[in-house]
Amino acid sequence: MSGLEARAIVEAGLRRELFGPPKDEEPSGRPLDCSGGSITFETAEASRGQFHDAATNEEVLTVGSPLSRYGIGVLYSGAATGGTAIAAEEEEEGDLDLTGVAGVARNEDDPDGRPAEIQGRLRHDEADSDDFDLTDANSFKPSAMAVSFECRVPADGTLEVAVEGAHYEKMSVHIPGVSKALDWWKRRPFTLVGTVPGRVLRNETNRLKIVDTNPEGDQPGIAPTTQVFSRPVPGVDDQDLRLVTVAVVNQVKGAGPSSALFQMGFRVVAANGLSIEPYPEVELSDRNDEDQSIDLLYRNKRTYAIGHGCAAEWDGGAGTPVLQVRAVALPAYEVVSLTPNVYLTDRHGNYSLDEDGARQAVTVGMKELAEATPAGRKQVETVLTLYGNWIEARRAEIESLPERFRPAARRHMEFAEASLTRMRDGWELVQSDAIASQAFRWANEAMLYQQVRSNFPLREVERGRDDVLRVKGAHPDPVVPPGRGTWRPFQIAFILASLPELVDPTREKRSLVDLIFFPTGGGKTEAYLGACAISLLSRRLRNPDDAGTDTLMRYTLRLLTAQQFLRASSLICVLEDIRDRNSAALGEAPFGIGIWLGGSSTPNSWKKAVDVLKRLRRDPYEQNLFLLLRCPWCGAQMGTKPKGRGGQDVIGYEQAGQKVVLRCVDSQCRFSRRGGLPVHVVDDDIYEVRPSIVIGTVDKFAMMAWRPEARNLFGLDEHGARVLSPPGLIIQDELHLISGPLGSMVGLYEPVIDELCTDRRSEVPVPPKIIASTATIRRFEDQIKGVFGREEVALFPPHGLEEGRSFFAEPSRHADGSLEPGRRYVGIMSASLGSMQTVQTRVAAATLQAATKVADADRDGYWTNLNFLNSLRELGNTVSLLESDVPDYLTGLVRRDGIDPRWPNRTMELTSRRRSDEIPKAIEQLQARYIPGQDRQEAIDICLASNIIEVGVDIDRLGLMTIVGQPKTTAQYIQVSGRVGRRSDVSPGLVITIYGAAKPRDRSHYERFLTYHQQLYAQVEPTSVTPFATPVLRRALHAAAVAYVRQTSSETLRPYPFPSDEYGAAIELIRRRAFVADPAEVPVVDRMAERRARQWAGWERTMWEANPAPWGDPKQGLMRFAGTLPDLDSKATIWDVPTSMRNVDAECRLSISLTYAQADAEAEDTP
Repeated sequence: MSGLEARAIVEAGLRRELFGPPKDEEPSGRPLDCSGGSITFETAEASRGQFHDAATNEEVLTVGSPLSRYGIGVLYSGAATGGTAIAAEEEEEGDLDLTGVAGVARNEDDPDGRPAEIQGRLRHDEADSDDFDLTDANSFKPSAMAVSFECRVPADGTLEVAVEGAHYEKMSVHIPGVSKALDWWKRRPFTLVGTVPGRVLRNETNRLKIVDTNPEGDQPGIAPTTQVFSRPVPGVDDQDLRLVTVAVVNQVKGAGPSSALFQMGFRVVAANGLSIEPYPEVELSDRNDEDQSIDLLYRNKRTYAIGHGCAAEWDGGAGTPVLQVRAVALPAYEVVSLTPNVYLTDRHGNYSLDEDGARQAVTVGMKELAEATPAGRKQVETVLTLYGNWIEARRAEIESLPERFRPAARRHMEFAEASLTRMRDGWELVQSDAIASQAFRWANEAMLYQQVRSNFPLREVERGRDDVLRVKGAHPDPVVPPGRGTWRPFQIAFILASLPELVDPTREKRSLVDLIFFPTGGGKTEAYLGACAISLLSRRLRNPDDAGTDTLMRYTLRLLTAQQFLRASSLICVLEDIRDRNSAALGEAPFGIGIWLGGSSTPNSWKKAVDVLKRLRRDPYEQNLFLLLRCPWCGAQMGTKPKGRGGQDVIGYEQAGQKVVLRCVDSQCRFSRRGGLPVHVVDDDIYEVRPSIVIGTVDKFAMMAWRPEARNLFGLDEHGARVLSPPGLIIQDELHLISGPLGSMVGLYEPVIDELCTDRRSEVPVPPKIIASTATIRRFEDQIKGVFGREEVALFPPHGLEEGRSFFAEPSRHADGSLEPGRRYVGIMSASLGSMQTVQTRVAAATLQAATKVADADRDGYWTNLNFLNSLRELGNTVSLLESDVPDYLTGLVRRDGIDPRWPNRTMELTSRRRSDEIPKAIEQLQARYIPGQDRQEAIDICLASNIIEVGVDIDRLGLMTIVGQPKTTAQYIQVSGRVGRRSDVSPGLVITIYGAAKPRDRSHYERFLTYHQQLYAQVEPTSVTPFATPVLRRALHAAAVAYVRQTSSETLRPYPFPSDEYGAAIELIRRRAFVADPAEVPVVDRMAERRARQWAGWERTMWEANPAPWGDPKQGLMRFAGTLPDLDSKATIWDVPTSMRNVDAECRLSISLTYAQADAEAEDTP
């Protein structure tokens, strides 16, 4: 069984449970004669089990009613009546102002907006029948579904309509021992076909017409009504174009299951010269460069229909005519999978195959580059030549594009040419410059063995009979396994493009920000780790004694920080090994890495580190703040391990005096020596050692106002004088998360960080190089300007002429050229089941059971259902569902279908509520695979996750996800759904999105499901950063100024007397940045700065901290931690200064007490 077949089984199980039986389904259970309206069983035993109609092989529902059984694709009875038959005689004409067609969108960009107002001469069939009101499609018990589309209608053209569905007929069932007859239901499917002549669409506009439909086969007991409504396209003079809405409505009299229609859907086929055109879009005259780029990239991803109460689908487009549109209740779309792999092709674009019939991948060997072999040079030059050829081929295509796309196409190719020029410059420098050449070779060696060592399996530690801890197994040799040790073309291309500015800080392009824009899972981390290695090595090669912090790697989430920590630690260990062997060139100071996080994640002082170590030895429940759980050099286990009689062993963390050292316990490991690993997790240690790489969250930089010793990271001494070069490289991962309030706060502190990282010892200041990466972003130039104050950005890789085709990222294909499986999205919206919780319950039950139908060897990818929820409140509700509702529903399925239930026994939560040390363990739990043939599985059944999984959870085995409610942003939707389907050859991704019928935004995404998913990256919302808005300045302008003053002045500086010169310098930095990012806010900055200066000078505070003892003096301190409850009795005014860049308000804790109730009860009992 293939991964595609496994995924299809899970999707089919989901559809069967929610929507109903598919066509030609194999009958289940025993045949039953349903020809009469009544059935009598001879024994109660004979009535048990599943049945199907002996005559039709259709299902028979024996438990509940069809309305309780199915919740999607249902049309309730009671739709409004109206319209006239197409063949009806024309009546007198009159003038009527038709104020739109309710529920029908004006255009694809405004699906929920007011309908188009259409004025015209209409024929009156009966009162109000021409005002096509589709509110029946949007009610909680929908009785209509419709699609709207634009078409070109010749006089003899036609629309062929085919409606499919089913109704259920009630049967009276008599069972011995049961006093009252039971209601069973037999399914009766139907297909109705009809034709809409072109003359009706052309001539009878703004009139609601009823389409005459006839059954294919037997006449159904009840049937829907098909209606059509045509009107001219607003603002278009073409008389052949019409906006058409086709609706299927249930106007059957009565109520209840007997009057409802199920498994509903229909298709509309263009025939006899009629053609379906792209849906009209809003034509905006002022299209900026980015809008024009999106128009070019997505020119072949047009919308052809909009759903109402359902989703619209179609086939074709991109040069192929769209012959039909469909109204579907359970839409699905497969997003093409992109690959960073490049293969050799012939001049026609066909793959060049080797003698074994395999494609020839274009790769660049790290070992070859490390050894500077001719083969390595040839590999690099092949990449550069192929990219140059690709650019020329795309340039040749520009003239064949419509005129409106050509300016954007030319710009794209100019950016590609500029990028290629930078790559060639970098490659030339490697071959001609001694420092560049040596740094490049050693960086390749470091990255090669970083790959090997960070992927060593965990080597467990056990206590021997002699009570000594030893590592199980032999010490591993760093053998490069097959498939490792190569750069993907985009990675080596990026490294070469950025190399000149890293090797030579005086380069003109040093201030240019490189933004890696690549799909999730494409290898961005490797690319900037390679750049980081070159930066570290070049710095030491320029001056072996310049041993300070070189790289700041910043993340937004502690989960991502902790995950990347191990990979970067492996790189540092390899670099340290290289330095140790080449100390004459690289100096005596070791390379090191520090992780700089908040006090809840790592120890902020040596005292706390020693205390934590002691508690770890005593208490198995103590949080491990040392984070490192394996040796980054050899894979030996570190951390804690339970031991008999209580307590636990602490492996790899050792107390040395009043400090704690991280040291490998494997005596054969090079980092088992006294000095231990070059890894630093204690703030005091980081400030003292100045590790080569400091990795942390952006929040931590708010602590610069509180920790003047952080200056050491920037190469400053205790007097604020520069003694070492500052960090020369800033890496900002997941840039799109630096937005909104967090991004605004980061942008306000950034001028201070930028200045601290700028080396002004030479005539021309040397700013830090900035590399950012993301998988999703819009308006990136504005984002970079707002956060970093840089006006030059290079997107890498540059766009091509079509979305998903940039040479470095192309659609994944098999050797025969066919597309590999992509990530498949399925949309679920049910207005009739009552609540999203009910839908969640059924989806959970269906996916649990469907995985058991997959062949044992292929179950792993779909055994774990990763659930994403938009809030912790919704997550809490889902916990209750898994504990109660899902098991109850599965119990019902046992009675109904006779299943062998799979209970959700192994569930877990992956949210910010978990401690930092628990997150790596949770990731390991998610990595546990389904093992065929094993009775008790360790693999998780259902994982409930919050936005913590948006980035950094890279687990290849996961193939199934449920997203509950449309995420807040498209960027989040892309990032979250990117967690599954990373191995499309094994378990291609299946993403189930549950929409809330009561949420207009969710409904809009559901009705435009195909449009949204075929243009996912184009739908990413622009990010917003306003660091100089008044609320942000009010909150943190003084904090940023204090940070600068305390980092650049003497550590002994006190706040009194007011340091006006230093404060003025800080404000000037911020003011200059505001002038770049938002000039209109400069006067606001000036006013706020002046006000803060008056406060600081006027208060005459003699101490920095106003936090309670032992930290400060509440009466003489200048500032306290933001979020601290104020002393209401104190008259002193104090600045609130953040310790984090996120919203922090004062908190209080509530506890529920029964004391008063007990006292009242005792009082009542007292006589």
